[in-house]
Amino acid sequence: MILAAPTWFNDEYLGIEVEQYIGFGLLAVAATVVHFALLRIIAILVRRRYTGDDLAFWEVERRRLNRGILLLTIGTTLLVGFPMLDFDPEVENAVNQVTSLIAALGVLLIAYRAIDIFMDVLARRASETETKLDDSLVPLLRTSLRLFVTFVGMLFVLQNLDINVSSLIAGLGLGGLAIALAAQDTVRNLLGGVTIFADKPFEVGDWVVVDGVEGTVEAVGFRSTRVRTFYNSLVSVPNGNLMDSGIDNMGQRRWRRYKTTLGVGYHTTTDQMQAFVEGIRAIIRSNPGMRQDYYIVEFHGFGATSLDVLIYCFIDAEDWNEELRTRHVFNLDIMRLAESLQVDFAFPTQTLHIAKMPGQPQQLPQIPDRTHLREVVNSFGPDGERGQRIDQPITDGHESVLESPYAQADEG
Repeated sequence: MILAAPTWFNDEYLGIEVEQYIGFGLLAVAATVVHFALLRIIAILVRRRYTGDDLAFWEVERRRLNRGILLLTIGTTLLVGFPMLDFDPEVENAVNQVTSLIAALGVLLIAYRAIDIFMDVLARRASETETKLDDSLVPLLRTSLRLFVTFVGMLFVLQNLDINVSSLIAGLGLGGLAIALAAQDTVRNLLGGVTIFADKPFEVGDWVVVDGVEGTVEAVGFRSTRVRTFYNSLVSVPNGNLMDSGIDNMGQRRWRRYKTTLGVGYHTTTDQMQAFVEGIRAIIRSNPGMRQDYYIVEFHGFGATSLDVLIYCFIDAEDWNEELRTRHVFNLDIMRLAESLQVDFAFPTQTLHIAKMPGQPQQLPQIPDRTHLREVVNSFGPDGERGQRIDQPITDGHESVLESPYAQADEG
């Protein structure tokens, strides 16, 4: 026996029957149940798989899906259940278009949130790597994926609104060709950005000299790279220019060269000069911030007003500030060494020699005879004993030229 529905089910209020109101209520209940069931399932899966900090991270991420799941549930429930309510075909068609739009928005929102979750995971992994370039890639990839999802979602929505998507795409193709011809520089810059992320010639934070700009890389985009100069201005260098110009990455130097010439006074004795040179070498060997296997410290030449000592060494530093600090300590030690050895640094001077004072006979140096001069020359010759053929240090032990750390190196 089939029970007949009460007659009041067919009563109408505002043009809608009571049973249709009841159907709306059942659809709302169904959508609510499905929505919370999906959220509960996702929460259980997350809590079973993750713990600790990972659980806290994924709890935040899963909540991003709530709104998208709600819209998708409402749209899907109405698409499935509304035809059962026996509305007029015109009303049903209009509701189907609206519910399709709601469902499409739900899918689009879920896709957006999925992209955000994926990017957060990538950002979390990128933060654990040493390179900083992948940190810049994450927001760029996020924007690119969002644009792609938006384009696909718009096509889906337009198709549900009975718009001829094929002819629209064909029109966009012709217009895109014209735009591409007018935007060659933009495309060139985009290709340059892809090249930077593929080759990684520099990272965020590196000190670079590129296309006439010197500074620290602050951000890398698909179109341009932003460099913070040392006078604190921000310069955007098109990536297309980076492809055509050389990139001098100062931040990737293993060693930072320090080359200088010290001038000491002409009154410095040979022993003082020898001790001064050896003392500087000892300072380099004792400084942990200096390269120990290659350095040059030599009495280099006779200047116009000074005896010149060449210092050619390398500093082990991560950044410019550390380089300057190591150089500061090194220079102070050289000054302390000079003070201890009573070696005076020279400065441009002029010496006035007075050959004869008024009322006094002229004092001329005594000139040795030719025999003595010949003996002096021969003493510095091949069979003599006065010349120093190899470096004979004042310090303990004898260090030959071949044992020095720069003996076989190329000339700097």
